[in-house]
Amino acid sequence: MIRAHLSLVEILEMNQFQTLQDNLSVSTDLAILTVDYKGIPVTTHSSCRAFCEKVRKAPYYKDLCQKCDSRGGLEAARLQKPYIYMCHMGIVDLAVPIIAEDQYLGAMMAGQVRISDSSKLEWILNANHDAENCKANAELMADYQAMPVLSFEKIEAIGNLLFGISKVIVDRATLLKKPVDHPGSEPLESPVYQPMVNPKMVIRTEIPTQYIFLKPAIEYLHQNCHQKIYLKDMATLCNISESYFSKSFHKAFGLSFTMYQNKLRIDKSEIMLKNTSKNINQISDELGFDHASYFIRLFKKMLGITPAMYKRLYIEKTQLEQKSSNRS
Repeated sequence: MIRAHLSLVEILEMNQFQTLQDNLSVSTDLAILTVDYKGIPVTTHSSCRAFCEKVRKAPYYKDLCQKCDSRGGLEAARLQKPYIYMCHMGIVDLAVPIIAEDQYLGAMMAGQVRISDSSKLEWILNANHDAENCKANAELMADYQAMPVLSFEKIEAIGNLLFGISKVIVDRATLLKKPVDHPGSEPLESPVYQPMVNPKMVIRTEIPTQYIFLKPAIEYLHQNCHQKIYLKDMATLCNISESYFSKSFHKAFGLSFTMYQNKLRIDKSEIMLKNTSKNINQISDELGFDHASYFIRLFKKMLGITPAMYKRLYIEKTQLEQKSSNRS
């Protein structure tokens, strides 16, 4: 079962949180922006630097900035702790994951500072030449020089502070408010005739926290499993490459993307076989299979028997249970 996903906007008093973010920005000397698990801002930017404001006005650099934010947030979610990195413009950013009840809700994106020793940091994008190009501009160079310089230890301490504060606030808020139903979070009806299911093929629907970035794809799969869904489209939906999506998906669920999709369709077919009078061809068509023969082969591969046999056994089992109930 996929649990209802907690929503930052619903569980927090956003006006109060914005004030807190503004105060934290002033006290830490970092620019801060809070985003949800999809990377969508839920607050306004606190103390955004003039350098970054000007750089983001150029479409090319704005796109790179967004890629840095996205990758930083994903890495923080994977590590489940603050992640410090060097952006493509040569300034330091900090992604602080917001986690509650083992769910990644979003992140506080902080930074826009320089560092006294950059040897401990990695460039999150291979585009550090952009920093040199922009710094050739006298106005941008002046804005760059105006940024505060902090030590790695200082930035690390601030990251831990923000992580601790966000955890206390969010944990407290989740106790006071109910989780928000998220599209696609409805529990799927599971097969009742469990002895026929191969244990190795039981689908995992719980999303590991470090792979929460796959959630848009999982939601789409569960809502549209009767359609043809391509891996490349799901990778685009999650804003990651096809290869990274494929590897992450298999690690998260123990199945390939194709096998996961097929298992969803077979699970749906079990429900239809038990609860409707539709024949094999009708079920195959409704679940998006090109040919009923492929549906039958796939069903047998996963459950060990054909759909027709499954339905017959289910009817016999139900009749036996009814007779037993009548006798008692």
